[in-house]
Amino acid sequence: MEAAFPPLLSGLSGLLLRRPPSLRELVTIIGYADDYAWFAGLVRRLIPDEAEAALSAPDVRSRVERFARLFSERHFPLYAPYFEFFLEDGDEPSWTWLRRGIPFDLMGFGYDGLHEMWDGYREGLSALALLVRTSDAFHDGPDGLRTAWLESAAGRIPQETLERIPQGGIPIDALTEAVKDTRFEGAAQAAAWVFAETGNWFLDHNYDDGCYDGFADPWDDDIIAEGTREWRRASALMDSVCKLTDRLEEDLPARFAEMLDFILPRLPEQEQGKEDDDHDQRRRKDGVVPAGRDGRAHGRAEDAA
Repeated sequence: MEAAFPPLLSGLSGLLLRRPPSLRELVTIIGYADDYAWFAGLVRRLIPDEAEAALSAPDVRSRVERFARLFSERHFPLYAPYFEFFLEDGDEPSWTWLRRGIPFDLMGFGYDGLHEMWDGYREGLSALALLVRTSDAFHDGPDGLRTAWLESAAGRIPQETLERIPQGGIPIDALTEAVKDTRFEGAAQAAAWVFAETGNWFLDHNYDDGCYDGFADPWDDDIIAEGTREWRRASALMDSVCKLTDRLEEDLPARFAEMLDFILPRLPEQEQGKEDDDHDQRRRKDGVVPAGRDGRAHGRAEDAA
């Protein structure tokens, strides 16, 4: 039987593999000793089972990265560009900035994101946003934003299908009711996400528009617990939306038309009537007179005269 290593020597191999800190790293740690002590305490408090392994990483950068990864796995994601900047170009070490507050990873849509929807996001998500009436609060007016979206969508979805969407879009509460507990529930969830109406912290805020500047919330246990609950709800909503966008993108023209076939008859009567009126107006604009109430088609405007 092999003899066991004496207890005091059992971890010797691991200790011998650790290199001493570089002079620059040592100067940084000493210069920001109070902040580093705070960071080490934070790691031990939030990830006690893996704290020592994280803090014994070969360099400070690896320690911060490992903490961010482990924290994100247990609670909610931290803002990656924050770490990329402060680990590369920051004037102060990243753990000093961590002391100023939690860098939440926000998933909301800012001004640029909305106006570049079809270029910066999945086509399925962009298509779902077409369904909903936009708020008057949006830049350039709601019609301007929808017009840009419809122009982009025209290259992916047939015009006759797009014309079936009620002009100006469907009110989000009407859409929510129409798809509740159905396979298209993700359509209303996507709309609420895009227009910041989910009631969820992560989904309704972004850094681009200055609606949240970050670093305001301390690493308190109650804030982290609430953030963890919010992230679970956000993840569930995003998973539902992604499931629907995956299906749409298998055949966007056909699946989008199929979705309209399901949703439009389930809308309140006033919205259904508005859809018919809008479609008739567009046909008149194109020089076509719609069928009369008795069902007889009248052909082109000049023929009807």
